[in-house]
Amino acid sequence: MKKILISIGCAFATLTVNAASTISFSKEISYKNPLVIVNGYKIRFVDYAKIKPEHIESIIELEPEDAVEVFGENGRNGAIIIKLIDSFKGFSLEGAKIDERIIEKVAYYAEQAKLKEQARLEAEAKAKKDAEEKERLAAEAKAKREELEAERLAAEENAKLTAAEKAKKDAEDKARKEFEENQRLEYDAKNRADADAKAKKDAEEKALLDADAKAKKDAEEKALLDADAKAKKDAEEKALLDADAKAKKDAEERARLDADAKAKKDAEEKSRSEADAKAKKDAEEKARLEADAKAKKDAEEKSRLEAEAKAKKDAEEKSRLESEAKAKKDAEEKSRLEAEIKAKKDAEEKARLEAEAKAKKDAEEKARLEAEAKAKEDAEEKARLEAEAKAKKDADEKARLEAEAKAKKDAEEKARLEAEAKAKKAADEKARLEAEAKAKKDTEEKARLETEAKAKKAAEEKARLEAEAKTKKLAEEKARLEAEAKAKKDAEEKARLEAEEKKKQALKEAEDQKNSNQASADFINKLEQDFKNSINNPKIKRVLIEGKEVTKKEAVKLSVFDVETSIITYDRVNGDGSIEIKLTKK
Repeated sequence: MKKILISIGCAFATLTVNAASTISFSKEISYKNPLVIVNGYKIRFVDYAKIKPEHIESIIELEPEDAVEVFGENGRNGAIIIKLIDSFKGFSLEGAKIDERIIEKVAYYAEQAKLKEQARLEAEAKAKKDAEEKERLAAEAKAKREELEAERLAAEENAKLTAAEKAKKDAEDKARKEFEENQRLEYDAKNRADADAKAKKDAEEKALLDADAKAKKDAEEKALLDADAKAKKDAEEKALLDADAKAKKDAEERARLDADAKAKKDAEEKSRSEADAKAKKDAEEKARLEADAKAKKDAEEKSRLEAEAKAKKDAEEKSRLESEAKAKKDAEEKSRLEAEIKAKKDAEEKARLEAEAKAKKDAEEKARLEAEAKAKEDAEEKARLEAEAKAKKDADEKARLEAEAKAKKDAEEKARLEAEAKAKKAADEKARLEAEAKAKKDTEEKARLETEAKAKKAAEEKARLEAEAKTKKLAEEKARLEAEAKAKKDAEEKARLEAEEKKKQALKEAEDQKNSNQASADFINKLEQDFKNSINNPKIKRVLIEGKEVTKKEAVKLSVFDVETSIITYDRVNGDGSIEIKLTKK
């Protein structure tokens, strides 16, 4: 059986009804609700929501598999184990007591869950680190393969070139490799610097989050201590007020006894008057103290709700701003890296195309010279044979002419060879000068690119500082607007909370009305009849509702559930009575 206390707002009625609970305790852990244990006792899941966060010292949540290990089938939907602070005594624990060894087992499972979570985080960090290392090794292997392939292609190309061209090609390849090596070293150094900066930033963010968490925890502990101190102070004040009331009561009692001794004839009348006055005064004082306590409690609850809403809003805004800043920074870094990679790729493609065009032009020039030399040699051979056939008869003349022709031919051949050697030397010199000019141009281009990069970096730094200044200014403006909006929102929230409080009071009254409706109809009719009989009593001459005198006909229209208190007083002299009725808030 479950005992339900229903208080009727009337001076002459208090209803106590014994009724069976609609849902047995053993069945409340079903419907997918976890098992809830508070200070070693099982409680209903519906009572779990009534526990305020400031009254909780520690809380442990078990997954269904762990809860089944500890509590058996009752823990199939998980379990929540709560320990309340020692100073909180306002929670009734009427469920089954849980063995202390089981509670210790719960702590063990909670510690194991914590260790598993820590191991999982460490495994994720290790996997991430291994993946990054694997990616780095793969990139190095790919670069090495590309380098070997380039060397193989270069070797094949070198096999087809002459010694001079090979030397020239080697010089170009060496310069290109040095340039690529320098680029790679710069890229690696930059990546390391970025990685160090990121690690440092992550460490700073973690430290900041830890500091925020610690500050929040300290604030909660401070609020808890303040609440305990306040509760203790309220208890002391209440004890002091009770002592004052008792002392006052004792003094009045002594005064009454002195008055009885001094005025024995009027003792009964005086004591009745004093008792009535004292009862009325005590009732007013009690009502005033209850109203003050209620107002104070409502103000504290309102302040707590406002503080929680403000803290939640500030945390969300801070998280959003940090996420936006990080996303913006990542996007800028990604764009910059893509631009650098594209520029590097374009430069390599341009160099490759120029090298191919130059190789093609050199091959065509070589083929042309060989074709001209062969044609010239063929023509000379043909002329010689024709001259021998034509001048066979005049051998001597022919011999002389041939000797002269041979001498002339030797001289021409010598001149041709010298001219070819001179042309080849001039071509080599030209190629050397072109290679030097190209190397100089590449150096100047590299210096120009570095200057441009430096200028770009300076411009970006300037833009960043300006953006930071602008962001700071916007943040200040935003903070001002947010403060104004917050003040406005606080006012709206205050109005909303007041409306919700009124709504909550109305719902509570409706619930009270519902509970009242569940009582026996005969009992309610009896209450109504007693209330009307009290009004229609011939001795009652005056009826006051909220301090305003009304007729009995108007008063009997009220329902007993509309009445908060009703006080009947009688005049000792003439026996006339009056009833004062105070209505409920609704």
